[in-house]
Amino acid sequence: MGFGVFIHRSDSIYDDSPAERYQFPSQYLGRVEACVGDWIVYYEPRKVAETRGYFAVAKVQRVIPDPSASGMFLALIEPESYLDFANPVQFNDANGPVERGVLNEQGKISGRAQSEPVPENCTGR
Repeated sequence: MGFGVFIHRSDSIYDDSPAERYQFPSQYLGRVEACVGDWIVYYEPRKVAETRGYFAVAKVQRVIPDPSASGMFLALIEPESYLDFANPVQFNDANGPVERGVLNEQGKISGRAQSEPVPENCTGR
């Protein structure tokens, strides 16, 4: 069982269609495979103007090599499982980041915490 956050932005270089597929490089294969059969949350980064933050959920049906891009993979989304949030959840609330797992010991956002593999978690790109 995995708990995944897939990072998506509309101007991405990746061939994503959140309701259908999520493209990612091979370095994330193990993490994304851990999400097969489970629900993931979509997140739009803070760098995006007027970001939606956490904006949708979907269920990962399976992972396949991307037939159109060498070294890339596709997480295929279970049909009709994609669901936009009625009200997106922003990255920060009054107490700071909502996702506390991205903080280091000093309470600051940590790139290492975001990318470290955790057996029961999966994070894309």
